[in-house]
Amino acid sequence: MLLEKRFRELLDAAPDAIMQVDAEGRIILLNRVAEDMFGYSRDELMGRPVEALIPQELHARHVEHRAHYRQQPMTRTMGSGLALEAIRKDGSRFPVEISLSPSESAEGFRVTAIIRDTTERRTAEERLRKVQEDYTQRLAEANAELEMTNRELERANRLKSEFLASMSHELRTPLHTIIGFSELLAEKLEGPLNEKQMRFVQHIHKDALHLLELINDVLDISKIEADRLELRPEAFDFTALIAESLASVRSLADAKSHILETTSNVPTAIEADRLRVKQILVNLLSNAIKFTPEGGRIGLEARVQDSFVVVSVSDTGIGIPAEEHESIFEKFHQVGATTKGVREGTGLGLAITKRLVEQHGGRIWVQSKPQQGSTFLFTLPLESAERKNQGA
Repeated sequence: MLLEKRFRELLDAAPDAIMQVDAEGRIILLNRVAEDMFGYSRDELMGRPVEALIPQELHARHVEHRAHYRQQPMTRTMGSGLALEAIRKDGSRFPVEISLSPSESAEGFRVTAIIRDTTERRTAEERLRKVQEDYTQRLAEANAELEMTNRELERANRLKSEFLASMSHELRTPLHTIIGFSELLAEKLEGPLNEKQMRFVQHIHKDALHLLELINDVLDISKIEADRLELRPEAFDFTALIAESLASVRSLADAKSHILETTSNVPTAIEADRLRVKQILVNLLSNAIKFTPEGGRIGLEARVQDSFVVVSVSDTGIGIPAEEHESIFEKFHQVGATTKGVREGTGLGLAITKRLVEQHGGRIWVQSKPQQGSTFLFTLPLESAERKNQGA
């Protein structure tokens, strides 16, 4: 009796419901948790078929499962992966997990079931699933809205670029007229000009050229962004192009008493857009002159490395902080004032230069420290992409 009492106390102390059924599926043992879980007293359940605790529509299937389990008994979780339900005395249903353990004794075949009410866990899982579904839906809606916004921005940016390209063409026409007539006036073909008039004409000519340069920058960046800038590759003497580029900026360098130095070890012709490569060189040389105080040095070096031409343009100018080495190639970014103490240009020169270099299949970067000068380096393939593709 003492042993039976201790066994009953141990059984009732278990946190889960415990039942034992015989070979016919009748309940022959249960603990207090099972009584509380199902709402029956011990006397009401003893000897009853275990199907009394299962929803009516599952009775027949459960009998088949019991018969199959009797043929292949093993310790396992019942209905692994399935949503199992039990039914209380009052008819309410609740989710459960059931573990089965078979045993043989003098009384015959027995199956012990440990039953756990998973209502709280299922409720928490359902809340979590609902939160995840709501989050997924909101994320999908946000992504759809973001995608629509991006399309609108792309369209607006394309329209802006097309508008700027169109307007730049329209603005260049009258500017060429102003430049042409100011040059004719300066030549005094239609009569002499006094000193004051000559100074006015020179101002008109100089500012018109400057405005044309700005408009050309806007036109170039607009073409690039609208994917309308086409390169026209041709074979040309790179060393000769360096000489032309230096000639284009020599007057600017002379005005600030700069020393121009150049070294070119490019023995072969390269294949690229000659006009655009000259634009790259002139942009970098002009910047070097602009940001270098009077009496400085401007150097240009070109060499062949592997299948690329490597070009460096160095100066003894004001330098660039390390944190701006990337941003200087962005549109409208200006490092700071020139040696004249003012900001000049549109801030598009380096952005255009970078796009042109990359469109040729090269790359560009800068090495610089404040007050220690700057060196801009870029690479260009010796052969154009079209020629390489044809060779392949």
